[in-house]
Amino acid sequence: MIIRVETMTQRLIQAFISWGKTNMKLSFIIIAQTIEKAAQQVAFANNQLLFIFESEGLRITDIVTRRLMGLPVKSRKQERMAVQSQVMLKKSVLAEESPTGRGVQFIREGQMQDFSKGGAQISLTQGTVRLKDFISLMYRNRHGQWVSVESQVRWVVSAANGDQIIGVQFLAVSA
Repeated sequence: MIIRVETMTQRLIQAFISWGKTNMKLSFIIIAQTIEKAAQQVAFANNQLLFIFESEGLRITDIVTRRLMGLPVKSRKQERMAVQSQVMLKKSVLAEESPTGRGVQFIREGQMQDFSKGGAQISLTQGTVRLKDFISLMYRNRHGQWVSVESQVRWVVSAANGDQIIGVQFLAVSA
């Protein structure tokens, strides 16, 4: 079953899971613009559900077709690891201007949710980051050293309260 919703809530996901239990062959492909943080954890852990961000755009058709044909829908080159780490975002040296305006340094705190060699998922409270923004992501590595990674925002999901979940691709690393 393919479903399109504006905002995916944990309550809605639980309803789909319960409905799916009544019919073992029922699975769901959910296309949404935003997803609550709690709902995201449930959705990604359940193989009955395939969650697709609306920001995937033209790739949605390919992803849905692959799922319906029983083919893998993973598109990542590197596996992501779940992490919980504080991060700082600031204007990238690659950016001509800050996401918050010319001449502004742009410091924003966030929480890294997952991490791979090629990118990360970050949640921001009251975010102001846009698709394709260049940002410098600073975090502590497993040895406690601060690492700065020049990154580009590849996708953005905004919640009604102004929070954002963003996906970034790493461009250059400096320790």
